Amino acid sequence: MSHQCPRCHNTKIIKNGFGFARGQQRFKCKHCNYQFTTDKIERGKPMWMKLETVILYCSGMSMNSIAKLLNVSAQTILNWIRALALENYEKPEPCEAVVVELDELWHFIEFKKNKLWIWKAYDRNTNRLIDRELGNRDSETLKKLLIRLLKWDVTVYCTDDWKPYQELLSQHPDADHVITKSETIAIERNNSDNRHWFAPFHRKTKVVSKSKEMVDLTMGLFAKFRENGTINSLINQRLTLLS
Repeated sequence: MSHQCPRCHNTKIIKNGFGFARGQQRFKCKHCNYQFTTDKIERGKPMWMKLETVILYCSGMSMNSIAKLLNVSAQTILNWIRALALENYEKPEPCEAVVVELDELWHFIEFKKNKLWIWKAYDRNTNRLIDRELGNRDSETLKKLLIRLLKWDVTVYCTDDWKPYQELLSQHPDADHVITKSETIAIERNNSDNRHWFAPFHRKTKVVSKSKEMVDLTMGLFAKFRENGTINSLINQRLTLLS
């Protein structure tokens, strides 16, 4: 018999009756006693639809809107986006970064009183978002980001005049600190793109973030498919599956 067990891959299998629901021939492995059919039912939605979900999310649509469009639950949309974001979590490996712009982006979880600040590091030479830290708008949160940035061998930090920058970057004698808005244009543009491409970050919106985890994963998607890379990679995968 040419079939093999899908669990242990042993070829010593025997026929074991027929499935009740669909009448398929069942088999049983004599080695591990696993029972199976060769006519497997593909469960769940197709992969192209899951990619479509992330493409729409990365193009400014809310999860509820995507759920209505694809006729699935909002929780399902959340699960698909979370799964793909975890697979493509974007934080580049440290290397040399001559000029790094720092800035903080205001956000909130569920209610505007529940503030969340996203501290971002942007490498001007490579035009990449290289790291981020979520937390309060204080020195403790910034400190976590700067500790990781030590691995990048930064030559110049460019920031605005927010006090925590001055306090902590004065402790980094190996890097110069330039304090002026005119040298943070790139990261300000990055913040604008962030708010444009993802519904939870829109200035005036009914779409809200409900967990810190999803904010971080959304930032990962933003870095991977909008800032450091391109959404065309997702679109091409979807077209390949549909062809």
